[in-house]
Amino acid sequence: MKQLSDCSAVILCGGKSLRMGFDKALLQVNGEYVLLKMVQQLEQLFPKVLLVTNDRQKFPPTFQQAAIIEDHYSEKGPLGGLVTALEQLETSHLFLMACDIPQFSVPLIEEMALYIYTHEVVICQQESRLEPLFAFYHRSCLPIFLKQLATDDWRIRKEFAQFSVKKIPLKDSYGLNNVNTPEELVFWQ
Repeated sequence: MKQLSDCSAVILCGGKSLRMGFDKALLQVNGEYVLLKMVQQLEQLFPKVLLVTNDRQKFPPTFQQAAIIEDHYSEKGPLGGLVTALEQLETSHLFLMACDIPQFSVPLIEEMALYIYTHEVVICQQESRLEPLFAFYHRSCLPIFLKQLATDDWRIRKEFAQFSVKKIPLKDSYGLNNVNTPEELVFWQ
């Protein structure tokens, strides 16, 4: 596995977790924080992994080694977190994912990375649905996303027609299911 030197990973962990009933970013399985395990996995691929959150104070001391930044646009949904990350970006690309994807595939990320130098957005597609919270974004996307923040439509995919987008169809072996309710916690076991 080769590290992607000109790309940072960003995990969005500032959602409200209303359906779950507790903050998913602080979920523990067998006494370990799932989010920290995700960081460790991503550190194998990326030189820098950032957590974007609505409140950095919510994290216990166990997270002191993690790079945590606060969302500058916390009331603008995931788009606000993405724009915050792009503004802080020290590399030309970032890989964005949500903190509630229990089973993500490193080989899938590596496959997606093959297209980052020819496309501004590289995104997974499950059937007809795009997965904007499991995608690569080039820093050139920032001005368009910044303008979009001023509108009432914060869907990340809304402005994709303005970008060069590569869609990676998901194979059956790759599952990108978000865990949103207590009943779905079995996916993290």
